[in-house]
Formats: sequence, C-alpha cells, structure tokens
Amino acid sequence: MTRRASLLATALIALVTLGCGGDGVIRKVGDLPPPPPGAGFVEIKCDPPTADLYVDGVYRGRLDGYRNGVIRMPEGPRRVALRKNGHYAWYGTVTVGQATTVIETRLVPEVP
Repeated sequence: MTRRASLLATALIALVTLGCGGDGVIRKVGDLPPPPPGAGFVEIKCDPPTADLYVDGVYRGRLDGYRNGVIRMPEGPRRVALRKNGHYAWYGTVTVGQATTVIETRLVPEVP
C-alpha cells in the first residue's frame, strides 16, 4: 500500500469512527450511512426475532442475523414475508426508497 493510500484509509477510518458515535458501531437507524444509489434500508422489528426473511420470494436468512433488523434492498416495491415454524406467516409489500422504512409485526402462534 502506498503512503497516500495508507493516509486515505486512516482518514476514512477516523471519519467513520467519529460519525458513528466514537467507537465505529452503528447504534440506531439514524446512524446509518446513506444507502447506495438504487437501494434503500428497511428496518424490520418482529416477534419472534428468529423469523425467516424472504424478499421477492428469495430467502434472505434469519432476521436476527441482521444488525438491528436493518436490511438493504433495491429501490422499488418489494414483497416481504416473515415465516417461523409454529407461527402463521406474515406477508406485506413495502416500497423501498431513500428514507428508511420500518416494519413492526408479531407472528401469531398456530393453535394446535
């Protein structure tokens, strides 16, 4: 790495650290950097937090695998599904844009 690249990397780390409250950890949605062009953030708060996340029919992992339930998605309308064994699934549509969208839901346990 050249000296100039090293200095730029050090400056970038310092800016990120200072911009995130001093320790470099994103603590809330307001601390998120702006999304890249053509994408946005969706924050999903779900009980149980171990629900499986599907976006446009594609499995994206367990919700608790995302920091604070924040997921980056392409802009535009997206079909979101949350599923967990022993619970009824939740389905919804969200329009992803530059502003962070928040989804709050609770999966209802199935009755035996």
